[in-house]
Amino acid sequence: MDDYLDCLYRYILDHLLLDARLDLIDYSRWNNRRDFAWEALEKALTPEQLRLVEDYKDVCCGLRDLEDRLLFQEAVSLGKWMALS
Repeated sequence: MDDYLDCLYRYILDHLLLDARLDLIDYSRWNNRRDFAWEALEKALTPEQLRLVEDYKDVCCGLRDLEDRLLFQEAVSLGKWMALS
């Protein structure tokens, strides 16, 4: 992604929760569910198992970030193409 797209992407992420169209109640529920699930894992797993899960979670987050960036880049490209058509 070039500097312009990176700046636009970061701006959108920074302001995402301020978007009136975002269903904040549903978003909050999913965040709470995630927190409860993590607490259950912390109680059930050994420290070594928990470390492995945290490592896996870090890798998944990195991959998700890359996928989001690629999707954003493709959406902007599609928008440019549509504007020129």
